[in-house]
Amino acid sequence: MKWIGAAAALAIAAPAGAQTFTLLTGWGPNNPTAYMPADRFKTNVEKASGGKVAFKISGPEAVPPFEQMQPLTSGAFDVLYTHPAYHSKGLAVAAEILSVGTDKLRSSGVWGAIDRFYQTTYNLKLLSLVALGTEGYHCYLRQPLSAQGDWGGRKIRGVATQFGVIKALGGVPVTLPMGDVYTAIEKGVVDGACAPAAVFLGTKHYEVAKYRVEPRFGLLVSLIGINRDRWGKLSKAEQAALLEGGAQTERDTARLGDEILRKDNDKLAGLGVQAVQLPKAKGDLIRSEFTSSNWEFLQKCCGDASNEVRELARKAGLAK
Repeated sequence: MKWIGAAAALAIAAPAGAQTFTLLTGWGPNNPTAYMPADRFKTNVEKASGGKVAFKISGPEAVPPFEQMQPLTSGAFDVLYTHPAYHSKGLAVAAEILSVGTDKLRSSGVWGAIDRFYQTTYNLKLLSLVALGTEGYHCYLRQPLSAQGDWGGRKIRGVATQFGVIKALGGVPVTLPMGDVYTAIEKGVVDGACAPAAVFLGTKHYEVAKYRVEPRFGLLVSLIGINRDRWGKLSKAEQAALLEGGAQTERDTARLGDEILRKDNDKLAGLGVQAVQLPKAKGDLIRSEFTSSNWEFLQKCCGDASNEVRELARKAGLAK
């Protein structure tokens, strides 16, 4: 299969003298902000290992983003950087609802519960839950908001975790990979999209959608994990380097994501993008809908594991 060949080619090309891992990413360098956490993780782990661990990165050109969990589970790739909603059992979406730093996710036990779930469900040992800044998602449109201050009747691209937000203001959700969104908006296949706010400039979606909607909602959190069989064969030092690098990446991306968003919004204003504000009641609605609809999503996808995570979050004062 194509992805087996891609992984094998990367392994052959690896430099001698280092334990080399194949890292599969949901985004490529052409989406620099989304790609940044993978590159940061690579750098942090290589530093933590003293150069004894290295990575060869392959992206969505090797395996489509929504299909990447299977080759990780089977061991065709060693490490995966992806968004949890791209896969059917996306328990890590809980981190987006809770919207707190990963230090609190760790101390509350939520991080550990998510780790155990992915090990059992996907044969994936969690290494990092990377939040891209402290601002999460936004929606953007080809045309201004309606006179009612919504996007009623319009087709809006999103992933499953954003469907509640899209429907709350009368939209019709459409699922598309990020790589297809520009053309879909340009050709009128969809009327807009919901996506991470921090990648709007990098994807150049502003060229076809000049209206970005405020307020933003949720927190953008992706995961990095390693095939559990591969993990079990590593030395303690190698495992420690991966965990240390993962924790450092969590700290880095939270800070860098906010810096990127501030700079990007200034550039977007200069490129003619208009920030349009929802009426307060509707802004509050999409934020509350993001939370409630995603707890429902998690209950359906993950059952008892979702209940465990929510209870841990409640005990730590992170959720109601």
